[in-house]
Amino acid sequence: MMANNQTVYVNTPVLLQTACLQLQSCTVICVDTEFHRETTYSPEFALLQAYAGGRCWLFDPLEIDDLSPLWTVLCDPAITKVFHAGRQDLEILLLGCGTLPLPVFDTQVAASLLGYGQQIGFANLVQRVMKKNLPKQESYSDWMARPLRQQQLDYAADDVIWLMPVYQSLKEQLEARGRLPWLDQEQHALCTAKNYAEDIHHVFWRVKGVNRLRGRSLAVLRELAAWREAEARKRNLPRRRMLQDEALLEIARRDHLDVDVMMRMRGLTKGLLRRFGDQIITAWQRGMDCNVDDWPKHARPLVHAAGTDMRMALMDTMIRLKSEDCDVAASILVRRSELSKLASWGSDCNSEPPTLQCLSHWRYDLVGHDLLRLLRGEICLCLDTETGMPKITEMPPSDASS
Repeated sequence: MMANNQTVYVNTPVLLQTACLQLQSCTVICVDTEFHRETTYSPEFALLQAYAGGRCWLFDPLEIDDLSPLWTVLCDPAITKVFHAGRQDLEILLLGCGTLPLPVFDTQVAASLLGYGQQIGFANLVQRVMKKNLPKQESYSDWMARPLRQQQLDYAADDVIWLMPVYQSLKEQLEARGRLPWLDQEQHALCTAKNYAEDIHHVFWRVKGVNRLRGRSLAVLRELAAWREAEARKRNLPRRRMLQDEALLEIARRDHLDVDVMMRMRGLTKGLLRRFGDQIITAWQRGMDCNVDDWPKHARPLVHAAGTDMRMALMDTMIRLKSEDCDVAASILVRRSELSKLASWGSDCNSEPPTLQCLSHWRYDLVGHDLLRLLRGEICLCLDTETGMPKITEMPPSDASS
């Protein structure tokens, strides 16, 4: 653990009150959580680490029944909460607080805007920014077991102690390069509570093998997957423990279904059918009765205009030039799927450009505007005779009289 920092294990209401009194006077708190979700639907919350003002607190939710004083501090809008790859941590806090602990600063997102890569891990980022190698021995510890070992406590504390100097360095770099507004835009989805609540009638698209179904079978799968999701939530079980994806697909394909049919299917035990057989049949029947106009449909494959591949290659070169110039990975500037749509649109450029992330906010200023100009023939790529590298140049104005 980093030297000269005090760490306090908070496992009583008295210690909780003391810690929160000190934390509420801070303007920045680095936060991390330890949790498990292998055997449950919702994450099993095992530990919360907080670092601020030279002190680290390790809050034990298994020992303290009421963490509301901590939730109050973390939801204070005057305090910035720092996470690394914080989506799952924020999900846990949303469950505990009932709201997201805004404002937040995600160091993984910030690092992606400074040339460190799109999804850099925390240990790697600490090594690159602070030249410190963090131990990894406890990364797969059982955080639900008590008592926690000292090695676990040290490992957990390091995750927030070293997060503070990383945050300070990244924030300074973003400010120096005028990119703090970029961070706000990139974190918008992360900081929107509705993005953490998934519609159970859309989860069927994540069933493995969904692409093999069409028409009524897809409507049946939608109902079956929604039933499984609701039951898994209610019973706090992993959805695949309720019913495997393969079994959902097999049931969805059937033109006739009853308990005897399901008894002869793999992956459906007698115990499961005894408890849920009627519910499965009811969900299957809802799908079978679904009006044809309401059947789910797979997205149609994009039909590209002639020359799309060549335009993509040209734009890809420009994106790489922009990437090197601004020190942001090309994959962050423009997604491959967006590049394909834009290249297809560029066959005539007469209609409005498609609505794409690369054509909005900071990406538009950095690369999107020039991609449109390239497709419209207002700029071009050519080789620099001195460097032998491609460069962007303005096209001469067309002579209307010629």
